[in-house]
Amino acid sequence: MVRYEEVSVGTDSKDLHDHIQIALANIPVATADVEASYLGSPNLSRDRMKQFASLLNEISQFRGGANRRIDLVVFPEVSVPHAWESMLTTWARRHRIGVICGLEHYVDFDGQALNEVLAILPYQSSAGHWSCVPVRRLKRFYSPEEAFILENEDLIVPTSKRPYHLFRWRGASFAIYNCFELTSIEDRALFKGEVDFIVATEFNRDVNYFSNIVESASRDLHCFVVQVNDSCFGDSRVVSPSKTDSMNPLWIKGGDNLTFLTMSLNLKALRTHQRKGYGLQKESKDFKPTPPNFSKAGLRRRLALGK
Repeated sequence: MVRYEEVSVGTDSKDLHDHIQIALANIPVATADVEASYLGSPNLSRDRMKQFASLLNEISQFRGGANRRIDLVVFPEVSVPHAWESMLTTWARRHRIGVICGLEHYVDFDGQALNEVLAILPYQSSAGHWSCVPVRRLKRFYSPEEAFILENEDLIVPTSKRPYHLFRWRGASFAIYNCFELTSIEDRALFKGEVDFIVATEFNRDVNYFSNIVESASRDLHCFVVQVNDSCFGDSRVVSPSKTDSMNPLWIKGGDNLTFLTMSLNLKALRTHQRKGYGLQKESKDFKPTPPNFSKAGLRRRLALGK
């Protein structure tokens, strides 16, 4: 049975927003680095770290409209070595920016190749101190190609099915899917009405297939979708549950340098629209009407989190 666990981070603080500023990291995921990691020799070179640190520095200095800082940065699947987790956690706490990234495969003592997604969410305690909550989750469904490669490297694909997480953070509710997980209809439907947005971290060359999935997911769940893929494969974007001509307000592919694009997700406008009945929703120029059996109880829980 598909299920999820709720993870509330700093929901008792004043650090709540009705807009969330998202940064999509446009970076290449080198197949050689992915392979080196599951073979036990991850690429931790100075040059790779220098490029990554430079990108983090640019993100931390960014100011958007109304001098808004970035709230959350998303990296692709299997794009960050495990050894960098503590560095990323320190950076997230210092700059108060959340991080979602796919960690490179880590092989445990049983020979299992663990593909994990990491969420690092900073928050301010009631005493005024800033802390971070790092949350890892093992991928539920490895793609057939991923499983084929790992098994032919004499590695084991984990069979345990860890529950998803419903995050409550900075007034937003969201969930994370690790690439091939998104292909499961049952798993996508799990958060219908419960989230303002979902995040899809990917290392996926079949962009046409996933393009159809994320567009359907945005309208079926009636939420924003933040999809971040390897920059070479492309199709990193933000999808809105809107009409076709306005459903992709951010879309990026390619480039030689590590960079990022940002967008502010208007949570308040989305929730205000979802609160209305079809008679008022059909006149909206911003969003499509909510689908049948949309969870009003889930909406009320999200409304209670905001300002």
